[in-house]
Amino acid sequence: MGEALDYPVAAPADVEPAIYRAQIIQTMATRYMNHMRDVQPPFTMEEAMDAAKATWDTDWDDDPKPRTIEAGIEAADSDLAYWVEE
Repeated sequence: MGEALDYPVAAPADVEPAIYRAQIIQTMATRYMNHMRDVQPPFTMEEAMDAAKATWDTDWDDDPKPRTIEAGIEAADSDLAYWVEE
């Protein structure tokens, strides 16, 4: 996974920021996977990771700076809500 170091993360004291960033992006990808499992064909993990990375690389409506897992979930859910509206 490419490094997206331009967005600070709120990593716990004993976790490297790069690891925490990867956890946030993986959590976002899981949200995409769960939401898109019923579409035909369903999202692959690669597609879910691509969607999560694309969302990561954008400014979020309420970007907490530093980013958290909870904020990542909200950003993915907001993106998914937009997809449903179309």
